[in-house]
Amino acid sequence: MAKRKAGDEIGDTNKSLRLTRKNLARLNSLNGDNNGDNDNSNSGYPESENDSDTMNNLSTTTSGFEARAYENGILSPNSSQPAQDLDTIRHYLAKRRSSTQPSERTHQQYCRKISRSFNESTASYDIQSKIMKEYDDPHYDRFNNRAITRILEEDFNKGLSNPIPDRIEGLHTSTLPSYIHNHALHDDDHSLALCHFATEFKRTDGNIHQATYQAAYDGATLVHARGQALAKAKVDAARVQGLGAVIDKAAKETAVITCATDGKVAQVFAHHFRDGEYHQNLVARESLLDYPNRGREMIRNAQDYTRSKSYELAALLVAGAKGEEEDEGEQKEDKEGAGGWGQFWPF
Repeated sequence: MAKRKAGDEIGDTNKSLRLTRKNLARLNSLNGDNNGDNDNSNSGYPESENDSDTMNNLSTTTSGFEARAYENGILSPNSSQPAQDLDTIRHYLAKRRSSTQPSERTHQQYCRKISRSFNESTASYDIQSKIMKEYDDPHYDRFNNRAITRILEEDFNKGLSNPIPDRIEGLHTSTLPSYIHNHALHDDDHSLALCHFATEFKRTDGNIHQATYQAAYDGATLVHARGQALAKAKVDAARVQGLGAVIDKAAKETAVITCATDGKVAQVFAHHFRDGEYHQNLVARESLLDYPNRGREMIRNAQDYTRSKSYELAALLVAGAKGEEEDEGEQKEDKEGAGGWGQFWPF
């Protein structure tokens, strides 16, 4: 993948760089113009430009993260190309849900609480308990504020610290066959795998722009992990007639979704990989304060959509690993997210 320069994209963010000595030095450094001076104290990045092995990894809250992420090919919504199936996802997220909305009194209570949230953890609790869906599912789980550690250094995360989504959802490895455990995102047995949904929270007066870039990194990481899982499934596909075509179709789908929210407004993004870059498309933006609460429906639809993608991917991996050909009737059987491939319940 060709490296990008942070100075190449004008208007990528909503805030322009101020013309200061530090920013000029940073731009000169990014363009390779050091004027023979090896002192990088004014660089936008704290590491040595001449030795990639001594890089100091940037966290998502560190100055310079956005520039580094862009250089690595993680694009903002303004510079991303739309996914081919973006309209399909928009239609899914706009669906009215059959479940009953909370009462208006309950909704007003949420509005009052979120307006008084004085820090991110308080806002996060109110949003997760009142807006987001919790699944009564022994296989599917969510983690909060846990770093994704089982990911090798690639072009997209070079020089960046491990992503730490505020919330991530996926299949718990304790419920998966051992041959799927190498797709886990964390280092121990208490891990999630095949995740397709992550959320970044901010307090009501927080930096939603920062949350959008954090979501971009979360999304790129999950897209990368999904690509690796599909590549493994493709290797095993020769064992099962017709499975290769299903995997090829799955590889073309936009399956990873993230949400950035401050409790008042929710923005949902779809993520995909194209031409060596990770794209982030705004799918929808809804208020969480209006009643009826369409923003609540949008987030829950996104959760349902990505949960189904986790199960579909697991089913493809199971089918390839087992190497058992299903008859045509079983292929059409619609088990939750399995699409008929593999006997997913139980594993």
